[in-house]
Amino acid sequence: MALHIRPALPTDHDAIVGLVRSERLNPNGLEWPNFLVATEHDHLIGAVQLRRHHDGAQELGSLVVERSSRGKGLATRLINSLLASNPGRILMITGRQHVSHYSAWRFRPIAAFDAPASIIRNYCLGQMIGGAFALLQRRPINRLAILDRAA
Repeated sequence: MALHIRPALPTDHDAIVGLVRSERLNPNGLEWPNFLVATEHDHLIGAVQLRRHHDGAQELGSLVVERSSRGKGLATRLINSLLASNPGRILMITGRQHVSHYSAWRFRPIAAFDAPASIIRNYCLGQMIGGAFALLQRRPINRLAILDRAA
């Protein structure tokens, strides 16, 4: 497999947006300079973003791997690469069912009121919008959790 993980380029923008939207992830703030991408034979197959919020919070977000490329450890490699170059405090919002998975990177669940305001806002929007879509589509609501990896 000719797999490469690299910083995103302007030409990756449309592929990043398409990949993120295909998994119904938060479509806001998809700025290509914030992404690391995984490519195989010059085809973008995965991405992860480090959102830098106005209040100084950093959020790991938009982690996505193309369905046909899953099960090969690509998400792990993307997270490792992102965290290796960003040693400070990083937060993330994920489904409660995934909380234990992220303990491998020292992420721990925190109460919403212990998070910076920008993270609380994304968490509340995710709960409300995700919950509304789940109800409309008659599928289970994906309850969220805020995780914190202290510096």
